Amino acid sequence: MRSPVPLSLAGMTVLALALGIGRFLLTPLLPLMQADAGLSLVGGGWLASINNIGYLLGALLCTALALPQRASLRSGLVLVALGTLGMGLAPSLAPWLLCRFVAGVAAAVLMVHGIAWCGAHLRRHGRLGLEAVLYSGPGVGIIASGVLVAALHGTGLDSARWWLAFGVASAALTALIWRTLDAPAAPAAATVTKGDARDAGPTWPLVAIYGLFGFGYVIPATFLPLIADAQLHLPALREWFWPLYGVATVLATLLLGALPAPRNNYAGLAGCCLSMLLGAALCLYWPSRTGLALGTVLEGAAITPVVMFTMRQAARLAPRDPTRLIGALTVAFGIGQIVGPPVAATLAAHRHGFAAPLELAALASALALALALSRLGRGALSAAAPGSSCAPSPRSPRTECR
Repeated sequence: MRSPVPLSLAGMTVLALALGIGRFLLTPLLPLMQADAGLSLVGGGWLASINNIGYLLGALLCTALALPQRASLRSGLVLVALGTLGMGLAPSLAPWLLCRFVAGVAAAVLMVHGIAWCGAHLRRHGRLGLEAVLYSGPGVGIIASGVLVAALHGTGLDSARWWLAFGVASAALTALIWRTLDAPAAPAAATVTKGDARDAGPTWPLVAIYGLFGFGYVIPATFLPLIADAQLHLPALREWFWPLYGVATVLATLLLGALPAPRNNYAGLAGCCLSMLLGAALCLYWPSRTGLALGTVLEGAAITPVVMFTMRQAARLAPRDPTRLIGALTVAFGIGQIVGPPVAATLAAHRHGFAAPLELAALASALALALALSRLGRGALSAAAPGSSCAPSPRSPRTECR
């Protein structure tokens, strides 16, 4: 049996490649592509949107089909590397759209199966504290890509070479964790009764909150360097806001992982939605270096913890096997992400600024916050801690959660 530490590191790497490369490498490279490849703002919005469409379809695939976990993880990693390399080799928008679509499908498969695979092993080993390592993966990927692009800005590397470099790095990391993924899926730790699942509450509020958050966060997550440039008019500084976003993501995830889990996952979700709302408001109403930096930190601090709290709740709602519920949640998230970039890019192009897109992001975050608070008020999970494990009671055939 493999140690949970390398398994959690492998899970972290899977999520780093899924989101840090497969999903969000476009963010720090978008200004470069505008400068050296002639990409328009609306074209950049469509590149982000087609990636989100692929993400949605990948999530639907995971929801509809019981895909083999190990093969899904390995195939997803290979496709992320190929899609990234293709961005550097392709000469125009049409093949770029195909590459981003492929990377989006692969990212969703990696998110769904990476979380299910690694989470099951951590629960089996009784090491839920290592969840924070797993969920820090997207932030690690964002930091690595963002810092490299910002630090080497102006060295003569064009956007095509950056895509190729990250494609090679993705292939190398895939080779590094290939053998670790041989660890089979961990069996379910417990059986539960229908009453236990019902007591955890309905699934639709969780799906709705996650979908609204997907729309709210994707606007700054896609256009943050351009927002910084438009507000500050400091091109040399704009690239550094994206790695700052990643640092906030990692630190918030590790901090929350070290703290006792809240008794209600909706409390954590409400905190994430509030953080995103305040971050969007700061970017909108305090357009200075300080305001934008604080807004970036608040937005970044929410993005991975919201995944952690959502997946904890999914594990409570579907304790036997949450893979398909995770897929359904990823579908809702993907729908929000698909709508966000083209709407934001079109509004920004017509309004000559990002005020209207940021207002939409704030509105979606406010709606998600209201829904999370409504579930929190009902005390849907007050009877058990969200990070608890469920096991059959020696005194009763019903499951006890502790």
